[in-house]
Amino acid sequence: MKRLVNYELAKNLLPFAFCLLPFFIFAIMKKISQYIFNFLAFILMLSFLRCANVVTPSGGPKDTIPPVVLQSLPENQSTNFQDKEIHITFDEYVVLNNPNSNIFISPPLENKPEYKLNGKSLIFKFKESLKPDVTYSINFGEAIKDLHEGNIFKDYSFVFSTGENIDTLTLEGKLLQAVDHKPSSDFYVMLYYNENDSVNIDSLPYLTKPYYATKSDKDGKFKFSGLKENDYLIFALKDENSNMKFDLPNESVAFLDSLVNPIHDAQFVIHNDSLTKDSVKHEVKKIEPLTLYTFLQEDTIQKLLKKEVPEEGLLRFVFNRPAQNVKIEVQEILPDTFSIFPTYSMNYDTINWYFTPNKDSLLLAINYDTLINDTSLLSLKPRKVTGRKGKTENISKSLNITTNISGGKLKPEHDLILTFKEPVTNVVMRDTTWYFIDKDTIINDLHFEMVDSFGLKYKLDKTFEPSKSYKIIIPDSVFYSFKGVTNDTTEFSFKVPASSDFGNIFVKVEVPENVPQIIIELLDEKDKFLEKQIITSTTKVEFKHLSPKKYKLRAILDNDANGRWSPGDYGKKQLPEAVHYHKDVFDVKANWDIDLEETWSF
Repeated sequence: MKRLVNYELAKNLLPFAFCLLPFFIFAIMKKISQYIFNFLAFILMLSFLRCANVVTPSGGPKDTIPPVVLQSLPENQSTNFQDKEIHITFDEYVVLNNPNSNIFISPPLENKPEYKLNGKSLIFKFKESLKPDVTYSINFGEAIKDLHEGNIFKDYSFVFSTGENIDTLTLEGKLLQAVDHKPSSDFYVMLYYNENDSVNIDSLPYLTKPYYATKSDKDGKFKFSGLKENDYLIFALKDENSNMKFDLPNESVAFLDSLVNPIHDAQFVIHNDSLTKDSVKHEVKKIEPLTLYTFLQEDTIQKLLKKEVPEEGLLRFVFNRPAQNVKIEVQEILPDTFSIFPTYSMNYDTINWYFTPNKDSLLLAINYDTLINDTSLLSLKPRKVTGRKGKTENISKSLNITTNISGGKLKPEHDLILTFKEPVTNVVMRDTTWYFIDKDTIINDLHFEMVDSFGLKYKLDKTFEPSKSYKIIIPDSVFYSFKGVTNDTTEFSFKVPASSDFGNIFVKVEVPENVPQIIIELLDEKDKFLEKQIITSTTKVEFKHLSPKKYKLRAILDNDANGRWSPGDYGKKQLPEAVHYHKDVFDVKANWDIDLEETWSF
């Protein structure tokens, strides 16, 4: 296949034969005059230059065929294997591509075997005794490719048994990330069965290597073959230290809460309607592949990750878990001029203390059970903020205001929300506030209402009509923060588009009896989170005033009712909270409602 025929070979060697002709001429003309000799020498030199321009022989189209196995010793699918080596011979020279990563052996070995190339043969040498009466499978992945073109001999498997028979049962499935259902690639997928009744089978992933193992591919798919009939614990691991044990907190895992059984590739079901032979019916039953959802367990041990003064008048404590039960106490008598205003993040894992910046340090004690016992004198001087060129950046001394206006527009039926970086504790309205509706002007008619617990968000007490333009001027010194910082004169101009510029999605969602609440999330086409609603009973969920484009819906079965997706916990045999994507992608158009008749149930 890869050799030139004799005609092609002769045709390509013909120019080299002509290159030898000048030597014969040179020998004959030795005795002629010097003048003719020099002339011929010159011609000879030109001939050599011509001959040095070697052209690659034309060999036809580029080779795209991967290597082919000609023979192996022992043969693939052999039984009663007792040797230490396997020889596999190919039809061409091959090279090995990262064999330690690409070649995978199941059941796993304690010692990595030795791989060696000898001519066109691959020699596979074991460095330990193999288990008796076990079927071994060697998957070469993308480890074998030809020498010249790099064509990969992909997913070649060599199977043999140390016993009388080859085990033929299989098990397949896929791994998906629990939170977004994207494929989980390069995970070990492992099977365990309990050979020792004194050890709980659920403990085996912590203690020992699996009995069988394979790896998930780029699509998250995996397949076992050559399995014995047994009940297995299945467990998937992103092995960060390459020991095939779940022993690191940063290793993602997946598991099922029941044992699994391997099957034959073609699963047959027998129906016996009577005792007569003719009444026995055979049919192929399609077995759905397993689906396991991967997740990274939350660290259950409370830790103080950081305590810092990121800016003047702000002391921040960051924990790895919600910190409602952590005690933070001042261990000194404070002057009357020093005050603290505490706030916390939505998950309560970050606690902010806003304080009057008139003190250099603070003696604090932070305690939680026996895990955190931190008493220290903390400087209240903020860290220096430097720019790209190493220069200290100037921190604004005024109270900045941001809003929910986007692109100069505020959606219909939405309040105008003002957001502040630090808590606002006092609002002093001035006589110079301005409120413009199209061409109408209203003076001194602005009223603001706090909408959160800390004074970080306020709304303007106004209803905005569609298809109208608005302009609001807030004079300086209206909003005062806890630290006494106030705003500069601020102006907002925006338009409220007509409702017909938007579309709406309506979907009825059924809440299962055993689920306290469901989080319904609206996503864009690229799975970016946009907004959410939480329901506790079967409800018609509405997402209104959506800009024309494509959207997705995602539902989280919030079993712990904490308002967010929670991962699983293998130690507690707790699976991650189930996530479901709606089967449809919603193409929202202007002035159009998508009202689904079918109830979304789980």
